[in-house]
Amino acid sequence: MTTRRWVVLGSLMTLLALMLVPTGKSWYDQQQRLDELQSQVAAQEAAVDDLQRERELWQTEEYVEAQARKRLKFVRPGEKTYTVVDPDETIADVDPETGTVTSSNTQPWYEKMADSVTTADTAEKQQ
Repeated sequence: MTTRRWVVLGSLMTLLALMLVPTGKSWYDQQQRLDELQSQVAAQEAAVDDLQRERELWQTEEYVEAQARKRLKFVRPGEKTYTVVDPDETIADVDPETGTVTSSNTQPWYEKMADSVTTADTAEKQQ
């Protein structure tokens, strides 16, 4: 009689486990998703705080002036501005025969495009 009770009890426990495992897994997955969403909300709230601070800065004349000086290189009348160029960086390559600038950093976009077409055309003719 006790063996039969243990078999019945074991069968009920197995059935109960089989019924609860999917529910427990879905609960666990939902908790993981909830944690992800909470961390995403916290990151977005931090970004909103940063943007609000920046908006408040843009309300002040000093910040606007500092940004105009920094980004647009604006100066007040009578002031002089200097741009320091890295001496190791090559600014432009000058063709010794024609004296034209061949660096892509200083050429306008239309000259870059014309050079590209010319280079592609000469490469096609060589083949």
